[in-house]
Amino acid sequence: MALTSISFLPITTLSGCLIAAIIPASAISADMPSMPGLYSDAGPAPRLTWEGSYMGLQIGAGQMGGEITSTTKTEFDKGGFAGGLYAGHNWQVSNFVLGLEADLTYMGNKKSFSHATLGTVKAQNNWSTSLKGRVGLPIDRFMPYLSAGVTAADYKLTANGVSKTTTNASINLGAGVEYALSDQVHLRADYSLNGLNAMKKNFAGTQVKSEAASHRLMLGVSYSF
Repeated sequence: MALTSISFLPITTLSGCLIAAIIPASAISADMPSMPGLYSDAGPAPRLTWEGSYMGLQIGAGQMGGEITSTTKTEFDKGGFAGGLYAGHNWQVSNFVLGLEADLTYMGNKKSFSHATLGTVKAQNNWSTSLKGRVGLPIDRFMPYLSAGVTAADYKLTANGVSKTTTNASINLGAGVEYALSDQVHLRADYSLNGLNAMKKNFAGTQVKSEAASHRLMLGVSYSF
């Protein structure tokens, strides 16, 4: 076909077609949802930050368990209320959150039981304090984490009418999950396990060996600043 046989549409017709195509497109774009950074100059929404210092309160339950040996061995366990304070600092490193945290906790672990040689024996754990590191992996507003550190706790044993108290340091291992209500307010559930003591002492002429450990599950709320 020769080029001269091709017919061109008049300019007025082309203009009409172009206007007809633009009007529906404009109507569609007007109905599009607002997306910061794409359809406006506001930019993307700010990213939730986990970095910074924080302080919090926690309550929950603890459990103490162990054994008393003096000629014969008796095992025991007892749970009770726990509550206290915690504070720390987080650093955001790539996709992870690294933290250092300290806590002071009241432990209501008291257990009275009967022993074949010693008669009535009472074991008690009143407080614990910990220093531990945390490694977390933020997933939107949730952050599961693992922790490890050192715990110091008291352990009181009463046998043959004599009471003796020791304080022992032990390894602390734990895990938990944290939820950010906002950059400042965080909720969490935290589990930890630690030793209490390995006591070997004389109680009114009777040699007694005792080993004990404790674990706890705490719910906490903290404020970052």
